[in-house]
Amino acid sequence: MRYPILALTLAIASTLPTSVRAQQNGSCLDSQVAFETETLEKMVRHPEQFIEEGGSVWDNEKPLIYTKAWADAVNVGIPYLKFWRQVGELAELSEEERSQHPLLIMTDSIVSSQETFLEQAIPLVCSFLPEDMDISIPVYFVAFVPPRSFVSGGVVINVSASYWKGDVRNIFNNLTHEIFHVGYSHSRPLRTEPKLENEQLYQMLDALQNEGTATYVGYQANSLFPAPDEVDFRLLENPDDVERLFDEVNELFQEVGEVSEEELQRMSWRTGVTRRGYYIVGAYMAQTIDERLGRDALIGSLTDGPVSFVKLYNSLADEERRVTVPLTQP
Repeated sequence: MRYPILALTLAIASTLPTSVRAQQNGSCLDSQVAFETETLEKMVRHPEQFIEEGGSVWDNEKPLIYTKAWADAVNVGIPYLKFWRQVGELAELSEEERSQHPLLIMTDSIVSSQETFLEQAIPLVCSFLPEDMDISIPVYFVAFVPPRSFVSGGVVINVSASYWKGDVRNIFNNLTHEIFHVGYSHSRPLRTEPKLENEQLYQMLDALQNEGTATYVGYQANSLFPAPDEVDFRLLENPDDVERLFDEVNELFQEVGEVSEEELQRMSWRTGVTRRGYYIVGAYMAQTIDERLGRDALIGSLTDGPVSFVKLYNSLADEERRVTVPLTQP
């Protein structure tokens, strides 16, 4: 059975080009991350072309193709009417107004700092991964799509998302999170632990480790790319929020086997994603392992797997901060 909450992240490796999927013999530091702005440039500078092509742009423009894949995987609808209304508003602007549009100005600022960003971000991300892990990936910039960022075939950044508050620092920090996901996807085939018989539970644990560790990587990136508006970091730094989300995530795991798969899927999305449980609890777990056992132990948990990640963390945690999950349940 397919579980949309995690179908996208589990499919990342299979949707990447072969040259990107392949493990390199060289260093993770040799990975190539390329910024692609063609679709955004076309959308803002020549919106009439978008309008003329109509729905075919969703089949021809890579960031839009990947957005459809994302929406299908997580069972979220795309507001096409709103998308076309926003493109239409661009078409009403003069060429001069389009050339000075905030979306282009922000994207130009990102691209002009690409080299500096990558010189700092790739070593940081690689420090959380096995040394031969390839994290090569294209990064596509687009606007007016539902998610603010995701990975599927490439990293897709929605520069129009209000979440960024127009601050490129927020985007750069988030990029480290998304690039880490590429490495995490490549770690799955290396796992040494057997999967749980309950596939849905195993995927929930995978999301906890994946999103949590990526959030912790972004949190560590604050020293390089401060993200003053990142809500997850404020939650992670607030003990009351951490305790609340541990309770919510543990309550979620206790529902395994008690409710239908469809209901558990909805609960998993609400608690783990919308309410940020997987992100904050998982980040706290990764931080605890990193600080108490060291980076090698945290990296080893990637190639061990999410069950081992939970067991390792629980061996270090105080009783009130443990993850209570029915690991023996089929």
